Amino acid sequence: MNVIRVRLLLDFLAVALVIACLAYWWLDNLSHELFGTALLALVIVHNVFNRRWYGSVGTRRMDATRIVNLLTILCLASGMTVMLVTSSLVSRDLFPFTALSGAFAVREIHMFAGYWILLIIALHLGTRWGVVMNVSRATFGLQQRNPARAWASRIIALGIAGWGAKSFFEMAFGAKLMLNYTLDMWDFSESTIGFFVNYGVIVGLFVALTHYSLLAIQYIGRPVPHQEDA
Repeated sequence: MNVIRVRLLLDFLAVALVIACLAYWWLDNLSHELFGTALLALVIVHNVFNRRWYGSVGTRRMDATRIVNLLTILCLASGMTVMLVTSSLVSRDLFPFTALSGAFAVREIHMFAGYWILLIIALHLGTRWGVVMNVSRATFGLQQRNPARAWASRIIALGIAGWGAKSFFEMAFGAKLMLNYTLDMWDFSESTIGFFVNYGVIVGLFVALTHYSLLAIQYIGRPVPHQEDA
């Protein structure tokens, strides 16, 4: 259980670091590079913790959740590779000796990859949300199922998803995934906390969509019990 808690903590910390990296216009370049370096180090640690998982992939029975989880991991590996290469080429403070002069296109790819990595991590968390709930119940001693608590959790999830959908359009997140320029990047009147909250609920939106979509697939694919003739 402790190992699972550490893994989940690393997932949530990764989300926080990615959002911190996206807050480039609210922070200085050195802070951005420090957060990015911490994120890359976190990915390495995360892979060390999950090294046994990689060896058992081929032996596990694959269902919808495991397939989506595997796809998100592969996409995240690709995205982080792009981030590692591009960050070394545009670094100004930590690794200036590897940087290229100009490199406008590289900066664009670097920014584009950052938004996709946030989305992929959110989808990955969605595949693990059942584990998150189980660990949370065990941590707070809520092992016994409670219908009222379950419905309250669903209502909160719905509220966060609705807020996330609103923030998705306000922050023009879809446009950023398509590498389009958006005016909110230069909206310095918004507080840093507001920036983190808006992106946090966007993550919550995709976590909820992934989790409940997978639950729906499992429910649809569940075998129907045969009724005996009277």
